[in-house]
Amino acid sequence: MHPDTPELPEAMKQASEAFVDASLQLILRDEDPDRYLRAIPDIAQHTGLAEWFSPQAPYWELGYSIWNATPLPSHDFHPAPLPEPKRNDTCPCGSGKKFKRCCQPRLTGYLMEPEDEHPIIWQAVALFTRKQCQAAANSAPAAVRIAVADRELQEGHPGKARTQLLSLLESTKPKSELQARAVYQLGEAYDSLGHRKAGQKTLLGLLPHLKAPAAATALQWLASHSLMDGRSDEALAHVLHAEHLEPDNLITAMLKVACLRDLGADEEARQTAEQWLPIAHEIGDTNAIELLEEQARLATLESTRDAEWPGEASAEDEASDDNILALFGPSKATVRALTELLQEALHAPLLPVHFDEGPPDSDRHHSQWVLELPHEVQKAEAALYQDPDGADPLDPELIRRHPALLQSPDFLEQLDNHSGTPVIQEQGDFHAALDQQTRRVIEHILAALPEGGQLPWGWIEHRPVLRLLMQAALDQPRPEDCIPGLQRVLALCPTDNLGVRAPLINALLHANHNEHALDLATQYPDDHLAEPHYGRVLALVRLGRLHEAEQALQSAYQALPKVLNYLVADKRKSPKLDPYGMMIGGADQAWYYRQEMRDVFASTPGMLAWLKRTKQRLPRSQR
Repeated sequence: MHPDTPELPEAMKQASEAFVDASLQLILRDEDPDRYLRAIPDIAQHTGLAEWFSPQAPYWELGYSIWNATPLPSHDFHPAPLPEPKRNDTCPCGSGKKFKRCCQPRLTGYLMEPEDEHPIIWQAVALFTRKQCQAAANSAPAAVRIAVADRELQEGHPGKARTQLLSLLESTKPKSELQARAVYQLGEAYDSLGHRKAGQKTLLGLLPHLKAPAAATALQWLASHSLMDGRSDEALAHVLHAEHLEPDNLITAMLKVACLRDLGADEEARQTAEQWLPIAHEIGDTNAIELLEEQARLATLESTRDAEWPGEASAEDEASDDNILALFGPSKATVRALTELLQEALHAPLLPVHFDEGPPDSDRHHSQWVLELPHEVQKAEAALYQDPDGADPLDPELIRRHPALLQSPDFLEQLDNHSGTPVIQEQGDFHAALDQQTRRVIEHILAALPEGGQLPWGWIEHRPVLRLLMQAALDQPRPEDCIPGLQRVLALCPTDNLGVRAPLINALLHANHNEHALDLATQYPDDHLAEPHYGRVLALVRLGRLHEAEQALQSAYQALPKVLNYLVADKRKSPKLDPYGMMIGGADQAWYYRQEMRDVFASTPGMLAWLKRTKQRLPRSQR
């Protein structure tokens, strides 16, 4: 739309979207153009589109455009365009009159441009069956294959998306815009998989073979990840290369500002932001406008190397530095100061800890041990909570007053929770030092635990230790790498108040350790989590114990029926998700389990088909 075009009413937008959706459903169901064209007036009426146009409006003209853009499965996922009617042909609207005496005088001359067709293709792919998606991923035109990969990403299958996109980019040369879209999605897939190094290697290898827009997109991804890894010079080199390929790219401009700030070239960063502000206003990108305005106002930052404390800035500089939180998270001066304090702590001896013998465990009839932190750590923790409004764990002065805080698992956990994701070199250095100190403190504590001792959840002192151990295990790059760490947490806290059993069962099944997964799942027969119930079913099927598997499925379905319904469905839309929790037995629990494990179920030959067949044999009262 032209920038001066008035905003369409929301109800009209919704009616138009409903018209397109209903059209695509009918087209893909029948693949019959005559039947679709006859149905267009009814579709316009039922979707509310007719309320916005004259009764004599040639809806078939819009219908032609939708039909001509739709990838048809029976046509190898290519469209089958209809010829434009000739003057003496019967009018496509169904009136029986000649075209020249009916709709031709009222035509708007609407014709879809290629970019207009892409949303139609994306929406059509969303309606494909799973088998159609698999077929389209191998043989369809580039736009359809990219839409299929996008669907895999949205449905939580980044590995499939990566494979499909690599095949597309290595075997074909799609148009510039489509190639750039494919490269962008490939970067998203590598991010979702957590395979940053593999993504960098792949995109660098593809660069010489990409057209300018796609190469610029790849360089943007490489630049942003170089920034995250603290390689600012390398990031700027990628940005300058991208700028050469596409001089008018706003994303490249914002990355350039970020690189210049990170390298300390603050005046150049401010000037760059000023130069690009008019373009951001012209495009109407509100996020870019806000960021560039902020960067254009930000004065040059003065050096802080001569400050009393390493990395600490004056109050004025600190206020200016805080203005770039949108780019880098906590201010550089704060992060530098915290890193210095952590590095000092790494070279300081740890205070001794010990475990006191607590009351006997009423269930297991053996001694419990209770962590006793050093007096200095307990005193520092007390100071931390004296302020009724709560202290800021990212305040370097707080740690200088109470250095024993850096031996408190609770405080180390707070530091991690408040510090954000590493984006720039200072944050990367901070997280590296924090991880090292956390591992050091945790291992120091566990070394003092008597042999065979556990960390019962009932003692508050144990909880940060268990949470930090669990998070360290979950941070491993591959599911199978998580197994030793999760097993250690479960051994320390067998009551499993953290729910370790769920990711551990999934990881064991990922690694094909079916006996171990079954043993663990069997320990929780009445669980409210999906993983023990359905993990037991998968493990039994893989082990060839089908009779037991059917009994296990009956029990799982009785406890959590929605999980099975979501697992066996060829496609599922995400339900409404609560960012603050999950409802046991709800659609959100079923959705999360499907996202995590459906690929694992599908990788077992015949597993999904077995689930569908067995579900039909369950007592009707359960279905």
